[in-house]
Amino acid sequence: MLVASGFKVITPKTAAQKQKLQNLPPGKVTMIQKKGKTYYIFPDPAHNQAYVGGPTEYRAYQALRADNKLAKESLETAEMSQDASMQWSVWGGWDAGAGSFGPMAGPGSF
Repeated sequence: MLVASGFKVITPKTAAQKQKLQNLPPGKVTMIQKKGKTYYIFPDPAHNQAYVGGPTEYRAYQALRADNKLAKESLETAEMSQDASMQWSVWGGWDAGAGSFGPMAGPGSF
């Protein structure tokens, strides 16, 4: 998602750069100010790299995350609806156990 938002992949070359990468909070985008400019950095120390973008790329990233969250929520809602409809078939529908024709009706209920 970061690359799709325009973030650039940066590989630290010096020991100081590697140390800075290791000091960033893992799994989070961190905002930094450098020479009057704002940058957003997402560290990937396992691959010895970081994703770096400016305010425009960060806004695009936030929009993608929001879109992805909405898509995920829609999928989860659809899955819940499917689960609910599947459970009704197990119980025999709306009238299961209610009234004289339900499966729980005892002898002489007719």
